[in-house]
Amino acid sequence: MTTFISAPFGNYLKFKNAVSVTGTWTYKPRPGLLKQIIKTLRYTRNGWRNKIGLRNRGIEYGIQHTNFNEVLSIAAIDQYDWINLESIVPESQSVELNISCPNLDVHQDTTDFKGFDLWSTKKRKWCIVKVPPTSSYNLLDKIVDMGFTQIHASNTLPTDKGGLSGPILLPHTRKIITYLKSQYKNIEVIAGGGIKEAWHAEYYKDLGADHVSIGTGCFNPLKTWRTVNDITLQI
Repeated sequence: MTTFISAPFGNYLKFKNAVSVTGTWTYKPRPGLLKQIIKTLRYTRNGWRNKIGLRNRGIEYGIQHTNFNEVLSIAAIDQYDWINLESIVPESQSVELNISCPNLDVHQDTTDFKGFDLWSTKKRKWCIVKVPPTSSYNLLDKIVDMGFTQIHASNTLPTDKGGLSGPILLPHTRKIITYLKSQYKNIEVIAGGGIKEAWHAEYYKDLGADHVSIGTGCFNPLKTWRTVNDITLQI
């Protein structure tokens, strides 16, 4: 079982027994990150909520600041972004394709954008598709049919005030894991949502997950370091 440090926390947290995911990067820079963090990042009774909207310095900056053994999280906003991104990202660089962002007023299924299927033909250690928690079975089938074999469940849950993350994702992640593992034995599933202790990762493993991803739990870096170590030792 591999433990991932989810983007954007992977930009800053680096552990020897975990894989950091940097980003999420877009083809063109999207300024205003700090402003959006201050304006929208809140802790609610349902978990962490934000409306950051993929604010970042762009893919070229992301490539320069992502190591070979890390994963580059990328997202498409415009119709030809997957083609443009594919032409820039080195073929040996592991990637996570973020196919939805609840904080953008754009098409929510970017697997329909031109060139998305190009990514499944490349030989990378990790070529992960990060899916929304509300993914339909048809969407999951479509991704598998395109040739992808690594799926991360899941992205943040969309609300009127921004995307929610944390334990609220658990039932959605559970549903996706159960479906994929019942239908496709060759698919590797990365589970995320509310992982703060090693037993949370064990819970997902018992459901059938192959790997886990720690996200909002990373707001406490010291505890995250301990959790990563515990997962490595216990699971």
